[in-house]
Parts: sequence; structure tokens; C-alpha cells
Amino acid sequence: MHLSVPGQFLELLLASLHGQIFSFIQTVLQVLHCDLQVLLHPLQHLPPRLGSEQNRPPASSWY
Repeated sequence: MHLSVPGQFLELLLASLHGQIFSFIQTVLQVLHCDLQVLLHPLQHLPPRLGSEQNRPPASSWY
């Protein structure tokens, strides 16, 4: 690979790192999303409390 401009290598390196950082952040957010789903799952299946509305819609789930 022949680079005609001295700063072109740095630009390519930064673009590559930029993509890798966003990929890493996306992976971390996906893991946190799954962890949050696991933690909140029991709350969706609690028995109804006394005095609460009986016609309440079920809690929504995120996929």
C-alpha cells in the first residue's frame, strides 16, 4: 500500500480505531440490555397487589 500524503496513514488508522470503538460500545450495550432484561423479568410476573386495578395491561417486553 503506497500512501501519497504523510497524514493519510494517520487518517486510515483513526478511521479503523473509530469503527472498532463503536463496535465495542455496541457489544457492551447489547450485554447490558440482556442483563437488564434478566433483572427485570421477575418484576413482570409479580402477583397482583390488593387494591390495584384488575384491568391493568401486562408489562411490555423489549426484544
